[in-house]
Amino acid sequence: MRFLDPQGHNFVGYNLDGWGILQLVFAVLFTLVILVLSAALWKVRNDPVIRMRKPTLSIAAANMLHVYTIVVLIVYPLNEHWPCGVEFWVMSLYLPIGIGLFQASNQVLLLVSRGQQSLLNGDIYKPLPSGNTAREYYWNAFALWCKAAREQEIFEGFVAAGIVLQFLVSLVIYVISRQFNAYGVVSHPATEAMCRRGWEWAPSIIWQAVWNYIAGPYLLWKIRMIRDVYHWRLQTTLAVIAGLPGTPLWLAAVYSDKLNSINKYWNPAMWFVPGLITMELACLLGPLLTCRKNRKQAKEQKRALREFADKKAGGDPAPNDSLTTLSTKTDSSRGLMFNMQSLEDCLDANGPELTAFHDFCATKLMNAENIVFLEKAIKFKNEWTRVFNDPSISAEKALKDMFRIAVTQIYLIVIDKRTAAFCLNIGDKISIKLKALFGEAADAVASYRPSTPRSLTSEVTPWEDHADPFTAPGNDHPLRPILRRSIDKGSSTTELITARDAPVDPNDPLSNIAIPEDFDENCWDEAMPHIKNLLWQSPWQSYMRFKRESDASAS
Repeated sequence: MRFLDPQGHNFVGYNLDGWGILQLVFAVLFTLVILVLSAALWKVRNDPVIRMRKPTLSIAAANMLHVYTIVVLIVYPLNEHWPCGVEFWVMSLYLPIGIGLFQASNQVLLLVSRGQQSLLNGDIYKPLPSGNTAREYYWNAFALWCKAAREQEIFEGFVAAGIVLQFLVSLVIYVISRQFNAYGVVSHPATEAMCRRGWEWAPSIIWQAVWNYIAGPYLLWKIRMIRDVYHWRLQTTLAVIAGLPGTPLWLAAVYSDKLNSINKYWNPAMWFVPGLITMELACLLGPLLTCRKNRKQAKEQKRALREFADKKAGGDPAPNDSLTTLSTKTDSSRGLMFNMQSLEDCLDANGPELTAFHDFCATKLMNAENIVFLEKAIKFKNEWTRVFNDPSISAEKALKDMFRIAVTQIYLIVIDKRTAAFCLNIGDKISIKLKALFGEAADAVASYRPSTPRSLTSEVTPWEDHADPFTAPGNDHPLRPILRRSIDKGSSTTELITARDAPVDPNDPLSNIAIPEDFDENCWDEAMPHIKNLLWQSPWQSYMRFKRESDASAS
């Protein structure tokens, strides 16, 4: 058996030479790899590092691209023994839609980075749809999605519109062209080879060119300043760049006769394959490698913690600089454990160190929700003491104000899975207890809609005012705290809006909500130690090591 058949790709018979068999074997093996990676990613989809990357979107993008990749790989061995119309639909749908989903998956990095900054700069949560009828409810849900897509520049909206438009355009071309059916009105019936070189293929190339040469570079420009520890930006950059050479090479191979000798063994669509393989692996393998590295570090951290506990139980004195050095065989820098007191000192000081820690969590670790919750919970307890010791505020009013703060500034922002952009990982037991306390109130607030145009304009966009919305005369709307964005955009520390004696608004969504009897200043006590321990074990250790390395390189 010869490795290359002299006839090559000529639409006659099958090319089961060495090159054809090699492509078939590679197609089967690579399909198994993609299936295994997809299953593995789906299995760890609830891991915090994976969940923020929207694994469902990544899996959909990778598998959509893979269908097209496999079709291209079997073109030579099967000699394209299938109707031209089948290839038209594969080229018109799977390739541009797969690349569109891939670009939407890449954009998650930008959205997560923006969301983390929004979490630091203000109390932002996702509103819930409302309506008296099913039709009104679903229409309201669609309107909220459109508003979010418009304000946050979410690619999913553009991808969905592009998919619908691409399908309609492809359907019209397929129906009117005589190359695909006998009842068409344009073009002429053509041979198998010429059918694949007509104008009918232009829209599919245009769409994927838009995704590759407009959406891709635009995204790279937007994420150029992101420096995450997961190398997410690097993976995105490499994958976007890998998709750029395919289109011009495909055009040259299809419309230039000078490449006919190459096309016999390397069909024009094969120029897409290297980029497609890179994209598929970036969607699936990149997150899995990040997860594996994160879990490996977590194991090392647990082992170091056990050594730390053994030393403490053995009576070893704690170092004066709040740094405990533990021996490790893998990496000496990971043998450094900063004790809990160093984190507590940072929280108590509430100074530049805490601001720097905020920024590190938001820009590099992408998990600022933990430090935001912990700081707000501490300030909540302090505010509770102040309010109930203030003789000018009645006990009933103080309780209502603190309940409003708990719901609107903590529960909706970082705990409720439906409204929080970044939800705390506190376990089902604690989540169920907090939902029993705040769930009903959260539903009422998140689905609240101002009843008049005036209220909609003035209450939903209070950040447009230059004056502090909580000190301006007559500014007593009860929802102001939950809709407020930070006045100082340069600040990275979270603020807790203090309770105050304000007139009761009849439209207040919390006015008819009964405050649970179990609600008190200790409502966060179960969650706080858990989150503090999570912060200390990983983010705080990463931050302190990063700080030491930065100081060492600067000196």
